[in-house]
Amino acid sequence: MKTPNGKNSLRGFTLIELMVGIAVILLISAFALPGALATLRAYRLASSARAIAHQASLARLRAETEFTNAQLVLDPATNSYSVQVCSAAGKADNCTTAGDYNPEGGVQSLSQGVSFGFGAATAPAGGQAAQQQTLQTRFNSRGIPVLLDGSGNTTTNDVIYLADVQGNAFAVSITVGGHVRVWQYRSGAWKQQ
Repeated sequence: MKTPNGKNSLRGFTLIELMVGIAVILLISAFALPGALATLRAYRLASSARAIAHQASLARLRAETEFTNAQLVLDPATNSYSVQVCSAAGKADNCTTAGDYNPEGGVQSLSQGVSFGFGAATAPAGGQAAQQQTLQTRFNSRGIPVLLDGSGNTTTNDVIYLADVQGNAFAVSITVGGHVRVWQYRSGAWKQQ
């Protein structure tokens, strides 16, 4: 389009306008990035806790449906976990060694930046008498968590703690009846999710 003086009225951005626009975008990004990273870390921690809870529920279900023992085994050295089902002859209470269990579904890994541990938590979760990290949760054929000593007695201390690099903590507890609960440590107390 031409103006009355014959010059073209359409023009683009000047270099200064373009640089100011980019500077504004970078400034906004600089303020938003820490919040976005904190949200991503919180999401990873929460999703890892829920994944562990689902795997514990799966181990319980497999024990009940196969009328055998099944267990959720954690490996803090590699930040991984797996469900294992008893494969011994006669099943039920015949699994006494690690070789009696077959892994099912492969080994799962925790999200990046998440590890097994208490984080900033200073009190136990899920009604535990003392704070301790469970490394193995075994369910009997009725879906009840039992002690690993082979006595068949129930355990009330199966809690799996997860923490991120900032010290935030989640816990997955398993009640005497075999119910799985997810907890988050906030403001000095555990809150059930």
